[in-house]
Amino acid sequence: MLSGMKHPTFLRAWQKLARTTLCLGGFVAFTAQVHAVNLTLWTTNITMPENRTFQMPITASDPDGQPLKFVAKVSSKSVTAAFATNSNPSLLINVSGVDATNGPFTGNLVLQLFKDLTPLTTARIIDLVNSNFYDGLIFHRVIKGFVAQAGGATNDSNFKSGVTFDDEYVKTLTYIGFGQLGMANRDIPMNGGTNILHDSNDSQFFITDVDLSITNPTNASPQSLNFEQPIFGQLTSGFDVLAEIMTTSVDTFNNDKPFTNVVMNSVTVITNSQDAVLRLTPALNFHGKVTVTISATNAESEFATKTLEVNVVTNKTTSPPFMGPIPSEITVTQNVAATFLLTTTDIDGAQTGFELRDLDLTPVGFPTNVFVTYNTKTKLASFSPNLTLTGAVKLLLFAFDSTHSPDSQIFTFTFLPWSPTPTMTVVPLKGSMMDSAKPLGDRISVSGTFSFNGGSDQTFGSNDVLELTLGDPGNPLTLEIPANNHESRLSKGVYTGRARGVQSGFSSNITVSAQISISNVTHTNGTFKILASNFNFPVPLTNQMLQVGIALGNDYGSDTRSWGQTKPGIFVLPVP
Repeated sequence: MLSGMKHPTFLRAWQKLARTTLCLGGFVAFTAQVHAVNLTLWTTNITMPENRTFQMPITASDPDGQPLKFVAKVSSKSVTAAFATNSNPSLLINVSGVDATNGPFTGNLVLQLFKDLTPLTTARIIDLVNSNFYDGLIFHRVIKGFVAQAGGATNDSNFKSGVTFDDEYVKTLTYIGFGQLGMANRDIPMNGGTNILHDSNDSQFFITDVDLSITNPTNASPQSLNFEQPIFGQLTSGFDVLAEIMTTSVDTFNNDKPFTNVVMNSVTVITNSQDAVLRLTPALNFHGKVTVTISATNAESEFATKTLEVNVVTNKTTSPPFMGPIPSEITVTQNVAATFLLTTTDIDGAQTGFELRDLDLTPVGFPTNVFVTYNTKTKLASFSPNLTLTGAVKLLLFAFDSTHSPDSQIFTFTFLPWSPTPTMTVVPLKGSMMDSAKPLGDRISVSGTFSFNGGSDQTFGSNDVLELTLGDPGNPLTLEIPANNHESRLSKGVYTGRARGVQSGFSSNITVSAQISISNVTHTNGTFKILASNFNFPVPLTNQMLQVGIALGNDYGSDTRSWGQTKPGIFVLPVP
């Protein structure tokens, strides 16, 4: 070995021995081993509501920076414990400011980002961090017992990146803890004077205070923020730094802005193998106390343990519902339905409903040119345009319960126009139309052939809206069977169910059976058979040209010819 150098293996062994021995003069006395791993809990007692998940921060360190392995053992099976994945990245925020005594401070906040639960939000924040967006910005709003909000510029608390993104809610992320990282959002004015708060996340975020609890009447956990401001992370170390931020003097007449700037000197993304987040979930309707023993162990089997007392109590706060993700933009062809999965979650089990608004209307109202259906079993929402609708339709969808503000999402449908020339030729071969004097006593029975022309997609699928135009060509009966309607069904080329009359004032319970059979050989032609009842024609039929028109999604065609009247009110096709 070269002089002045120690072999790495020997050095490691020497360092470990130094931690377990004590020199007294010329003698060496062996003592009990001192744990190299440090483990800290900001609090050793928490109270959490039933049917919720608590995000418990664990602060730990190894003197050599070795990755730590965390284990949690619960005294009862009534509460489960699981750690957030160790692959979650963390934010390291170096902060400077002035505390309550006007003493300057500098320190680090370390916050684990919940990439495993909120990947879209995490990705956007990481993009901003990597572009150095936050460096030099301030905590522009500090409210003791509530939050410290960051991401504003020195002279503009409305400072933002200019790119908004949707809320990303998770049912296990609620504001029942402390040091929780959430997105700040803002009202967006809509047409007609409507403001919405949701899906307006930009760059500003906040961290809840360190001394919060659901049982603290002075500093209660802000559960009113549940599913209003998305949670996407948790403070894991730097609680003393956050406590100093929360004590800084603020101007209560200027939106609680600190008199002395609390500056984020630098914000970086790190891999944090020292801290952890423990997720505690009680069994359904469990109440009571359990003990959780938490240990952190390094690669040399050195460890530290701490004990956490958990009290699960009756939940006294309800939360609003939230929708699952939906597409922000959908483009289809004219007369083709746009369909997506529409789900809602209410963690309290309350009954929820949906409302829809057309933002292109003044004032904002229910859409008049799109027929909407929702299948409660499949959770499919279908938006069927009327026959002539083209262009973009901007819609606002609400999910609500009876006691909270609704969750809302904006999305846009674009309906591209179909070919300017018909893409189907319809030839009725036999049939009859009955014009009865009885209310809802009219009937139609007609069958024939059709063929596709150039420009047709030569298909008929579950998203194609079926439009029928029957009777007087000047004022025909127009029927529509919306796609994916829970009252209608497409099976083996047969569309059956209840159609709606497009004209106002008509029964919505028109019974229709429309058999559409496409050749399996050429896919260019097929047959149809239409039966309809329980309606009245818009105008009485006379011995004249009568129309049979069919539109299968973006394919359409019609046939108009003379029908003969065999007896009063009954018209039949002439024998070919």
